[in-house]
Amino acid sequence: MRKIVFTGPECTGKTTLVNKLATELQLPYVPEVARGYIDQLQRAYAYDDLLNIAMLQMSEEERVKSLQPHLLICDTDLLTVKIWLDDKFQSTESWLTHAFVDRTPDMYFLCAPDFPWEPDAQREDPHRREYLHKIYRDHMLHYKLRFIELNGSIEKRLYTVYNYINQPLHQLF
Repeated sequence: MRKIVFTGPECTGKTTLVNKLATELQLPYVPEVARGYIDQLQRAYAYDDLLNIAMLQMSEEERVKSLQPHLLICDTDLLTVKIWLDDKFQSTESWLTHAFVDRTPDMYFLCAPDFPWEPDAQREDPHRREYLHKIYRDHMLHYKLRFIELNGSIEKRLYTVYNYINQPLHQLF
């Protein structure tokens, strides 16, 4: 089973891409669990909430994996939680870093912040998207992760993703 993850700063089209791809391919996908978790909180999130989100994200990934899709599509993963902890709390747990590395996908799709900002109750960083995009890229380079940067329209991004997933497996590595 090949695993792909859409990642990057807020409001960069990740969920839109995942929903379109999963619908077009008729596959289940791993949603971003943070949104639902934070929606149910009656307070601001804390450090331990992000650790809970990490555990829930892994659990949801395992649930979708058990359905045995030929392609595992993920709307974010533990890399996002690690960057979030580092950025908001200047700390992260070593187990999370190890889990993130152990669960590395075949390919990350790093979404560029070239869409107009759309505010919602959970989005926090309208003026830091370029900075956070650089943080994601730096992590990918540091951990030697395979990634493709996506920019432009949703259609252009999907075209790039389809070009990747339609390659024969022996050409991908």
